[in-house]
Amino acid sequence: MSPINIYTLPPLGSGAEGSGSLRDEIEEALVGTAEPTVPGKRPEDRKWAFKRRVPTVVLYDEAGLRLYDRITSDAPEYYLFQDELNLLKTHGDQIARSMGFPGSDSPLRKDGGENDYAPVKPWKPARWGDVDVGKWNNGVNGEEGLGGGWEKGWDVVELGAGALRKTAHLLTALSSALPKPPHNAADMPSPITYHPLDLSRPELHRVLGEMDEAFGKDLQGKVDCIGLHGDYNAGLQFIRDGKLSALSTGPDPRGRALGLDNVPPREQSISPESAMPLTPEAHVKPLDAVLSPLSNPSDHSDGSDHLLVTPGPEISPLPSAMTDESSDMSRCGTESASGTWSPVEDEMDVVSPSPELATTTTNPAYSEIESNNPNSESQSKFSASTTKTGTDTSTGERRPLHLVFLGSSLGNFEREAAAPFLASLPLRQGDTLLLGLDGRPPPGPQGSKKVEVAYNDPAGHTRAFEEHGWDVVREELGLKGDAGVDFVGRYNEELGRHEAYFRSKDHQKLHLPGSGRDVTLEKDELLNIEWSYKYSLGEALKLFADADLRVINSWKAPTSDYRLYLLERPPVRFRVKDTETMSKGGDMVSPLNKVKAVPKWHEWQDLWKLWDHITLDMIPKEMLHQKPIDLRHICLFYLGHIPTFLDIHLTRMTKGQHTEPEHFKDIFERGIDPDVDDPSKIHSHSEVPTSEADWPTCAEVLEFRDRVRARVRGIYDDIEDGTMAFSRHVGRVLFMTFEHEAMHAETLLYMLIQSPLTRAPTSVAAPQWDALARRWAQEKKGNKVLSISGGTIAMGHNDLEAEDDTFPGQHGWSDHEFGWDNEHPAIEHQVKSFKVDSLPISNAEYLAFLEKSGVDTSDADKLPASWVRDDSGEWKIRTLYGPVDFAVGGDWPLQASKLELDAFAKAKGGRLPTEGELRLLWDHPEGPRPANESANIGVRNWHPVPATHTITDHAGKVVHGHNGGVWEWTDTPFEGYEGFVPSVIYPGYSADFFDGKHFVVLGGSYATIPIIAGRKSFRNWYQSNYRFSFIGGRVAYDM
Repeated sequence: MSPINIYTLPPLGSGAEGSGSLRDEIEEALVGTAEPTVPGKRPEDRKWAFKRRVPTVVLYDEAGLRLYDRITSDAPEYYLFQDELNLLKTHGDQIARSMGFPGSDSPLRKDGGENDYAPVKPWKPARWGDVDVGKWNNGVNGEEGLGGGWEKGWDVVELGAGALRKTAHLLTALSSALPKPPHNAADMPSPITYHPLDLSRPELHRVLGEMDEAFGKDLQGKVDCIGLHGDYNAGLQFIRDGKLSALSTGPDPRGRALGLDNVPPREQSISPESAMPLTPEAHVKPLDAVLSPLSNPSDHSDGSDHLLVTPGPEISPLPSAMTDESSDMSRCGTESASGTWSPVEDEMDVVSPSPELATTTTNPAYSEIESNNPNSESQSKFSASTTKTGTDTSTGERRPLHLVFLGSSLGNFEREAAAPFLASLPLRQGDTLLLGLDGRPPPGPQGSKKVEVAYNDPAGHTRAFEEHGWDVVREELGLKGDAGVDFVGRYNEELGRHEAYFRSKDHQKLHLPGSGRDVTLEKDELLNIEWSYKYSLGEALKLFADADLRVINSWKAPTSDYRLYLLERPPVRFRVKDTETMSKGGDMVSPLNKVKAVPKWHEWQDLWKLWDHITLDMIPKEMLHQKPIDLRHICLFYLGHIPTFLDIHLTRMTKGQHTEPEHFKDIFERGIDPDVDDPSKIHSHSEVPTSEADWPTCAEVLEFRDRVRARVRGIYDDIEDGTMAFSRHVGRVLFMTFEHEAMHAETLLYMLIQSPLTRAPTSVAAPQWDALARRWAQEKKGNKVLSISGGTIAMGHNDLEAEDDTFPGQHGWSDHEFGWDNEHPAIEHQVKSFKVDSLPISNAEYLAFLEKSGVDTSDADKLPASWVRDDSGEWKIRTLYGPVDFAVGGDWPLQASKLELDAFAKAKGGRLPTEGELRLLWDHPEGPRPANESANIGVRNWHPVPATHTITDHAGKVVHGHNGGVWEWTDTPFEGYEGFVPSVIYPGYSADFFDGKHFVVLGGSYATIPIIAGRKSFRNWYQSNYRFSFIGGRVAYDM
């Protein structure tokens, strides 16, 4: 058999192996607490009260692991194992593709390798998946950053030595999804390296030995196996330090390059027969038993007191990464050193889970950037480091990392500790986490019984496994003649967890040799040993939101609520949950963080990441002077408009000087929104150049942008140190310019989706349409007509701009909510009772309507602009990734003009809802919500998804539905509320469009940031015949 390779990881901190013995742990747990713990608030919970516990780790010695294997093989009632195994068997290929493995049919390897290098003509426009693009089209073909490659490889780390039968299916699926090997593959290391991480060396030897024996031939040349011996803190830190990819099964010069000569030397290849047995003093815990149910999470995990996380990339004030690798500075060249963050450029960076958890260190590259900026001293308050992880320094490339945490082992964590643990995982762009998680069963006796039988099977396999733990206690304490214990358990429906206990068979006294104390157990006294939390849909969504993770896809078992989730932490993302306490990259509480409505510094950084990804990564150079929509400016205008608008208002606010070049304000101040019927009718706007030669160069625009961004940082620094008074007027300007940029990011996206030249977004895993379509089809629910009782609804809010002068400092307005002028004042609006569809109009419904109406579907002008005809004449749905079939997007909400949606509604016997009716629907218990943990907003996806109904999950939590990720048309003409006062700062924002042609639009789309989509008073508007925005609609009916 092949040699077994195991690396011993250096221990970390006081919680590392060797800091205490198993006996000490047992004795501490048996001493217990003075007051009993009652697991719940119901009267029946009192009989399960306990003072003492037994560490979960006693279950997982070598004999215990063999007994556990019998449960998985001989106890069919234990559905968790079998369901997870079947999911891996059935969906392994989908999981592999969703992880970014390109597959043997990938075009990447059909090119003979010539596209492994930068194209001769940089910025060549190409579409998603084009073969001639290779991996250099910012990762659109799943290679650069998101997919890896045969030469670079992939690392798979399983947290805990996994069950062979499950892990083997995953590795087989991954190896089957490899691209075709290069001609010299025989001379190269295997592209996939599998690393089981566990504290039990015998368990590592067993898993790796059995893996080699059973699957060695199938995986040879594709998968190498290297065990990691240590606790998960040490393993995760090893990954953060960038040393994982240096491990090799053969002579390893990369190890020296990454400093592995400072790590305890790699163990020699050893066979299971020569493995040293564990002694009690050297006992180590399996990963899925790391946290005992009553332990303090801070004693065991990175997640409670502090997290060993690496902060995300920092925005630089230098010119951007939009380069063409040429010396032609008439375009966006590379003469200036680029420091602006780019999802592709900084793909090796660990993505920080949240700003308040980020640690701060010095980044030499960033320090150099600061030295060129006059505000560098104050800027250091907000700087954050970027630490490279998983980089192979011999090649300068990173290996994608895929973490695997199966068996619902996360359920052994306290709920409060689960999210911080997931947040601490060092996930970079292109990395994933495959998480197995058991769901709560349906409420009631039947669901409880299913769980209880799973954890106490009739054949007694679970009982033998659990009660073996007491044998370990006896051995550790040297007990002789004790009365023993029985295993008992229950499913606690209220708390959503299975609870396992030992029940003392009789009154007995136990001597603790370590401390010399005696402990008395009463007859029938309970000792808690473990519990396993279950997660309802709402709890899982909250868990992932709190851990700052995005669901790529999920797979549910057909006969239970067990799920596999594939998760990632994108570098471009927005959190629905507001973070109010910390500024990104600092540990001080900023005055700005005490004010509710002013964007935090990290929110500016998040927004700039989005803006740069759109403008620098998705717009090819050839598109800069093109108009994807004739009614709008060329793309370059928007690159200049955003910093110009920002600079104009910062200059007015500070009574300072405009950022140079000052003449940019004459070109870029205001865009156009012409009358769709007569484009010659346009409100006041900037006069732009008529020839390409007269426009500023892209490089000049980006340099200007970065100087304005540095100005924003300077203002935040001045507020921080008290140099600038933090008045409500200052807060309003920062709010307004922030939301203005966010809205234009969406404008750019709905423009870019109209062009075949647009490059696909790469900040999230590329959607696997077939896999997603299958899941959406399984989850599909039909439309329902909801009856909504009429009543009075509050609309708008009180935000009179003229009152800003009464708040010259930061006091007295911390809870104030800013808005745009059309949101003021707060009013009460009477709405009559009505009926409304629970789901918006879908693409498939509208296509059927057109066909039934006899509309000539060959005429593109008569069909929504969100559709496009392919070369075969088939209609498809536009996405930023390229057109998709109706089989994929047919159940997505239709994006169309008000006129188009209104025609459908009338044909169905209804109409579009009014502004008040839509607001009332969104407040209704059965209604959807435009912004919650399940809503498709904030580029959580870069495309729509099927709309969902409001449900009550198995925890009794109401999970409100969403509309799939679109704004919604109303039948209400856009005008001011009674008492409307135009803005002084931006007087034409709303009033220019009170013309009877524009109608109110509410909610938010997949491209709308959460703070806009979630503000109930926010009102958008478009002309009724405008066809390009991300707007849908639903049918309402009179009662």
